[in-house]
Amino acid sequence: MTDEDPQAGQRVRRRASRSAGPTGADADAAAVVVPTEKKSAEQKAVEQKAAEQKAAEQKAAAPVDLGKPDTPPEKVVSGDQAAAKAEPAGTAETPAETAVDTPVRSKPKAGLVVGIAVASVIAVALAALTVFLLVDRNKASNADEDRARYVAGARTTALNLTTLHADTAAADLDKFLAGTTDEFKSQFDGRKDSFVNVLGQAGVQTDGEVLEAGFEKSDGDCGTSLVAVRAMQKNGDEAPAERNYRLRITMCDVDGQLLASNVEFVP
Repeated sequence: MTDEDPQAGQRVRRRASRSAGPTGADADAAAVVVPTEKKSAEQKAVEQKAAEQKAAEQKAAAPVDLGKPDTPPEKVVSGDQAAAKAEPAGTAETPAETAVDTPVRSKPKAGLVVGIAVASVIAVALAALTVFLLVDRNKASNADEDRARYVAGARTTALNLTTLHADTAAADLDKFLAGTTDEFKSQFDGRKDSFVNVLGQAGVQTDGEVLEAGFEKSDGDCGTSLVAVRAMQKNGDEAPAERNYRLRITMCDVDGQLLASNVEFVP
């Protein structure tokens, strides 16, 4: 740069000066910040994405080949269509829940009805048989008890009849007659005293012992038993002698009390 001096008429060359610090261009260059490695990686990712997007646009703009492909494209089938194809015809409209919640009711077969009827008849028959057996068992038990009572009464009657002593003849005879019916007692009417006198005069002493007794038959409220008795008999001063008797004794239930209605000596 030059300036003219008016006095000297000569040009004076002046050196241009500038302030310290960078110039405008240098300031712009200094203002540019060098990116870090991280920003360079992000920039690369953005550039790569832009390149891929551009390639996709170019591919979309390319002409479409209308020729028949060598391999037919696979047909995309949705899940509902696949399920519909898998189900047999006629079941697609019926939901699965309907098949589970509403079972098909079939009419009872004739064989089942007959089986139930037969089972009912058998159950009734078994119940009737059970009742019959219980009743029969009770009857048998009662019959056994009655037989035992008849035999026990016959044993007592036979023992009282064969146990007599001259000094207690009247009391012994009354004990025997107390276990007999009125009809049997009537056989001793008017003869009781004479019988006691004969025993006293002969000095009869007899002690009976029942050996065996068994039930023979029953007739209504009466039962007949056979009783085997052994008696040690003594008359006066004679030595005791053994006597064996078989008696058929019929016992009858009179107002809940067993009484002898008949006594027979069996040979």
